[in-house]
Amino acid sequence: MTSQVWMIAITVIYVLAMMALSWYIGKKTTKDETEFMVGGREFTPLMTAIGNGSILISGGYLPSIIMYGYMFGMGGMWFYLGWGTGALVAWLCWAGFWRTTGALTPTEWFEYRYGKGGRMAITVVILFASLAILGWQYVGCGDTIGGALGIDSKLAMLLVGVVVTAYVAFGGIWAATATDLVQFSWVFIIQFIILPIYLIAKYGMPDAAALPANFLNVPFGTIPVVKFVAPSVITFLMMHQSLLNQSPYWARAAGTRSLKACKRGWMWTVIIAYFTGVVGAFTGCYARQLLPNLESASAAFGSLMNVLPIPLAACIIAGLMAATMSTCDIYLVSGVNQLVRDVAQYFLKIRDTKKLLQWAKWGTIIYGMASVAFAIFWKGGLSYLFAFGTGVGAPLFVYYLDSWLLRVGNQAGAISSVAVSMGIVLYWDILTKNSAQVNSLWLIFPASFITLVVVSLLTKKDNVKPVSDKGPDAVQLEILKAMKRGYANAGAIITSMTQYSNDHELQAGHIHTALDFLEKSGYVTRKGQRLIAQLYFSLTEKGEATAVAHMGASELDTIAKYGVDARALEFMQWIKSGDVSLSDISGKHSIYMMELSAISEHLSELGLVNVFGQGRLKASLTDAGQKLLQK
Repeated sequence: MTSQVWMIAITVIYVLAMMALSWYIGKKTTKDETEFMVGGREFTPLMTAIGNGSILISGGYLPSIIMYGYMFGMGGMWFYLGWGTGALVAWLCWAGFWRTTGALTPTEWFEYRYGKGGRMAITVVILFASLAILGWQYVGCGDTIGGALGIDSKLAMLLVGVVVTAYVAFGGIWAATATDLVQFSWVFIIQFIILPIYLIAKYGMPDAAALPANFLNVPFGTIPVVKFVAPSVITFLMMHQSLLNQSPYWARAAGTRSLKACKRGWMWTVIIAYFTGVVGAFTGCYARQLLPNLESASAAFGSLMNVLPIPLAACIIAGLMAATMSTCDIYLVSGVNQLVRDVAQYFLKIRDTKKLLQWAKWGTIIYGMASVAFAIFWKGGLSYLFAFGTGVGAPLFVYYLDSWLLRVGNQAGAISSVAVSMGIVLYWDILTKNSAQVNSLWLIFPASFITLVVVSLLTKKDNVKPVSDKGPDAVQLEILKAMKRGYANAGAIITSMTQYSNDHELQAGHIHTALDFLEKSGYVTRKGQRLIAQLYFSLTEKGEATAVAHMGASELDTIAKYGVDARALEFMQWIKSGDVSLSDISGKHSIYMMELSAISEHLSELGLVNVFGQGRLKASLTDAGQKLLQK
């Protein structure tokens, strides 16, 4: 059997299997728009880490790590280590913050920080950045798979795009996560375990004498450390810092079942990135030793396949398609999230769950096909497309830094910052070839930061008004009642109010603004003004009295007697009666999975419920929970 036949057979079987899996997952899991977007907040650390790692092990990255290993030896690992360092910053700074904001998309948070105008401007940034990175994946995969299967590269892009769009439309982020588990395992085992073991067994360790000087030196090999364009260590770090702040990573963090699960998942993300970077560069060294006279380093990946056994090479090429799919699916989901939250819910005021789910599915098809068209008609080449995607998304790092630490930005500053950064990208990366001398990120990071800070300080005004003399409004009262029920951080408060928010056309930004009003009027206190502490609140005596005055005697008696509210107690009774799966409870009692996630996390923190399961979220009563119900 020829290599081409092997590759076609494996690829067809694989694609059919992924389509069947996504259809099944979508049928079983996706009941509302929040499950489509963030999986109802059920994801484990393993699912989060593999989902993130699947973006790294992709159709654009896999050939690139071999290419850079071929060019710079072990220094080539900085292409992956740059991504890993971006993940390290996210783990230490952003991920827990993203999750605790309670926002399903970054733009919901940015509306709170930068107003409606800032939200719209940043939405444009996110959509174009996701479109460009999707296109980069399709171009990289199309060139390799097209050559391997003997078909036109544009046709290969179209085929991959149709498959990815179809299975994401079936099941949203649940389908993406389930298929990512399969795709990541395939690629990780074959390319980062079996392939290096095969090369070592057949050829021994790389021979330093047969390679350029310092090729095997760790950590830099022969790669330039400081250089204004890639490949260089500093530029790789900057590019991936931009990439790791884009919306797919927010979606992964927002979908975790708890803050602890979120942080642990991102810790494992960093470990995966560093491991694959070292192994990938090591494999590139073999390519240089075995194929020293290639006309172009970009051919290293494909040429290395020619010296491998046909079944192994076929599995790697099929894995390349798998890797592309595993990256494209989450970028597609995150782009659609913006369409659902920013267009359908925010501007069109659609509240019906079924209509929102249809918006999500049709949005997937439209955005998915648009990204394929973008890739097919892009004329700038693969490297320029990646530079464009990271350049467009670069200001997001500035906005997260401001939100997390500085807290000086406002609407005028954000809009001006977006305009400046987009202008630089348009001129530097599209209209000229200046990016060949200086990567646009060297300009975008400082320019967007300075613009945001300076314009914001020049237009600074206090937009936080005290609560009216009549007392808190309906939304503010609902927040106070949620806090009285035991929800102490913004994410828990917002998630516990999912049904209320949907009924009243509210998003996370509205809740955060209401919390600011309550803080200024002395109803709540904030744990801190910066970092993640700014998202934790407690009731003052005034806030406590107001909440109690607007809650029923029965609910207050329940809280006083049991330490939890009536809905949480009801949830515990359901578990006791045998309803272990939160998904089953959601369907049986018509409750948003997001609300059940908030309840289960709260009860888990109190030691009353055990939350478990590697797939769908399950819960059981602890001994303390059993004793509580015996009251």
